[in-house]
Amino acid sequence: MSRIGKRVQEERIKKGMTPKQLGKKCGVAESFILDVESGKRIMNEKLFAQISKVLGGNLQESMILETAVEDKKPMEKQLKPAVKTDSVKRSQVEPLAQWGEALSNIIKRIPIYDMQMIGIKDYKSFPIIDKKVEGFHPDKLVYVELSDDTMAQYRMKKGDRCLIYINHEFTNGSFHLLEYDNKKCLRRVKKIEGTKIQLVEGTREDKAVIKDLKEVKVIGKLIRVEIDF
Repeated sequence: MSRIGKRVQEERIKKGMTPKQLGKKCGVAESFILDVESGKRIMNEKLFAQISKVLGGNLQESMILETAVEDKKPMEKQLKPAVKTDSVKRSQVEPLAQWGEALSNIIKRIPIYDMQMIGIKDYKSFPIIDKKVEGFHPDKLVYVELSDDTMAQYRMKKGDRCLIYINHEFTNGSFHLLEYDNKKCLRRVKKIEGTKIQLVEGTREDKAVIKDLKEVKVIGKLIRVEIDF
């Protein structure tokens, strides 16, 4: 059992809560709480803050106090025997790899691309819950950043981030990330007749392009749009 996991368990018991009750208040499964308490899972900062809030703040405050006490230990107690260079290298590299592997099971870094998906501009981290992120497979989610205001009438403007679920199926009336004429764009797609579809912009003129479905590559479906205030 890890030190943090033990503290979570102690504070939870003091509150008279079951793992299931704590998990429900924090938006995670009972098994997730049990894994945290046993040291099998590592919490991200957001979940740690949420659990601390549910447990009355005692958890976060106590961890800060413990860290402060450890920092005040005599220097001679912190000194370690000299080790060989190769041992130092292993101690620096291996833990990082282990942490990366552990975190990959509970946190997904979703890339944020420019509209043409040529380069990654940044990442946004999400907790993985029941092997999913926001209800979708973690490896099928990406962000694209709008490069213009052609979708402004739908309240989507330049710089907004669009969360896209990679799925090549066309859904009538939905917003899709598409590629046609060697360019990628976000458009509302409407079926007209046969294999003809209408790609609608979000301008006041409601400008639209008529294409055959075979001429358009559906990259994914828009899940939501995020803006910065």
